[in-house]
Amino acid sequence: MADFSSSIAVLRRWSSFSATEPFPADFAAWKQQNASKFFELAAVDPELVSLLSGSAPAGLVADALQGSLSPTPKSQEQRKAEAVSAEVKELVEANPYKARDLTQAMRLEELDPAAAKRLRTEAGVQTPSEKAEAKAAQ
Repeated sequence: MADFSSSIAVLRRWSSFSATEPFPADFAAWKQQNASKFFELAAVDPELVSLLSGSAPAGLVADALQGSLSPTPKSQEQRKAEAVSAEVKELVEANPYKARDLTQAMRLEELDPAAAKRLRTEAGVQTPSEKAEAKAAQ
């Protein structure tokens, strides 16, 4: 596992979590002795936890070692928005309207109605309300 004790961003993140507690030389031992604090840290900064526990993806490790890691963790709202964006991207790539996957289509409708409408139009699929509007327009 990489040593992050010289990474300014990692140290800043640790400091923002616990300004009084020293940076742990052995994170596994710290985790064993501070279970409740560990869960608190995991909730507010999962990236830091993954770095210190040795389970971070290579890109995150590279950012920390290179000095391009943000010294402040992403907020829960930012992480949620990124997760939604990634899910929408996957759903758009899968195109549930062409694949006739109603579950994925409903999920896309919920997450990004504009993208869902675009894909429906491309696939020639209409919702009941769209059918009614088209019939009324005739």
